Amino acid sequence: MTPLRLAFAVVVGMALASMALADPRFAPPSNVTVAADPGDLEGSKLLAKWAPPAQPAPAGFQLSGYRLITTHAGRPFTEPEFVPPADIQDAADLLPLDKVKNNESTIQGLEPSRKYTVSLEAVYTPVGQKLIASADEPSEPSAESQAHFSPPAMVTGVQPVGHFYDPKNSAVLIGVLLYGLIVVIVWTKARQRDLYIRPIPGLRAVDDAIGRATEMGKPIVYVAGLGGVGQIPTIAAMLILGHLSRRTAAYATRVLAPCQDPLVMSIEREIVREAYLEAGRPEAFRPDDIFFVTDSQFGYVAAVDGIIMRERPAACFYMGQFYAEALILAETGNMAGSVQIAGTDSDTQLPFFITSCDYTLMGEELYAAGAYLSRHPLLVAQLKGQDIGKSVLAAILALGVAFATFAAFGHGAVLFEAFKNSLAGK
Repeated sequence: MTPLRLAFAVVVGMALASMALADPRFAPPSNVTVAADPGDLEGSKLLAKWAPPAQPAPAGFQLSGYRLITTHAGRPFTEPEFVPPADIQDAADLLPLDKVKNNESTIQGLEPSRKYTVSLEAVYTPVGQKLIASADEPSEPSAESQAHFSPPAMVTGVQPVGHFYDPKNSAVLIGVLLYGLIVVIVWTKARQRDLYIRPIPGLRAVDDAIGRATEMGKPIVYVAGLGGVGQIPTIAAMLILGHLSRRTAAYATRVLAPCQDPLVMSIEREIVREAYLEAGRPEAFRPDDIFFVTDSQFGYVAAVDGIIMRERPAACFYMGQFYAEALILAETGNMAGSVQIAGTDSDTQLPFFITSCDYTLMGEELYAAGAYLSRHPLLVAQLKGQDIGKSVLAAILALGVAFATFAAFGHGAVLFEAFKNSLAGK
């Protein structure tokens, strides 16, 4: 027998067994429907809806709940669960049963690729007796409940369906599309002409530091922080290293880059190698100048300090993510007489860099360095797009504050609610 036929036989067998245990005196739920949950994005839920039984309960009994069974491939997918009828207790006390509307229950944890069979039974107990689940088997009523089951109402072949689009995130989608449009427009303009970027003193001093190292015949020490390759400050530091290497390759100035992460070391080697190729001097590339030291924080700092004191570099660059070692590195470079340029988004380390370094890139200036130095149209477009996006967000914030202020004084409350709903995607 094929698995499909076997599954069908098991499902039919379970249904027949349920019918055999059911009492025909008790009416089943009516108008049972099972469909994909419209609010489910992942395709893992079904929504079952039904109405109370069309016939009243036999004399001496009351409708106390329902039992919902979900099966797939002929095997129980979820344990049968009792679903207390919505407002049934209130209806018994306050409202007649014929005013009770459709009940519903969400079946969760399903697979989008499967089809399911849902069986719904009405559970009756003697008048005044509550439906209590068994302590040993929660899917079965306890003996004291004296429960009786109706014949099952079955719905077969239903399948959960996920949704590609969530209307609640409409505002996010609109924002992403607008930002993408802004970036494309600015990118087109950046390819046609050089766009203005605010001068940053620390980046303007990069060429001076390279010139100083070339004149003195001394190397440059470049530290890309203690972050991994997945951290944004480290990526920004690598972009700066690429520009620095292209400039030093033309003057045969060495760049020493001790690394704390082996992956960062490998990527930095490729960046510098590519920079020397672009400069037309691949033979001048020295891979040993970019090396792994240790992944120990202060062991790495001690090694870098030793390199600075021995080599006496003309310039030291500290770019990326830094922690407690920031002041140790900067003080050592200051003792060696090096020109020091630092950049980080670690607000706890910025005071130390500002105090001990000649120039410091603060926060987003580090992220803007790649676009500022390379003037690559795509990087410039991203930078300009971020600035425009921040301006738009600031305008929305100011508008929201104005609406909220007027609403607090009793003016324009409807307009304020419409503004909030539009931002929430409602």
